[in-house]
Amino acid sequence: MKTYKDLNHNLWAYPLDGSQDHLIPSDFILITEEEADVIRAEKFAKHLAENPVNKPTKEQLLVELQKLTAKIDALNND
Repeated sequence: MKTYKDLNHNLWAYPLDGSQDHLIPSDFILITEEEADVIRAEKFAKHLAENPVNKPTKEQLLVELQKLTAKIDALNND
């Protein structure tokens, strides 16, 4: 695949065989896979910053563990 970026740093990929070259806008910029990886990493970091993953606290995990342990114990009593 040939990778291009637009003016907003969105990535676009087209086949190497040139079969879709007529669809590539004139303002797209051909970039290397390394450059594409940098853009992907930046976009991923931005996504994580805008959508933080809520990690459970130790206390929340312990409560879940207690619930699961109770379910396991109930299965053993059947």
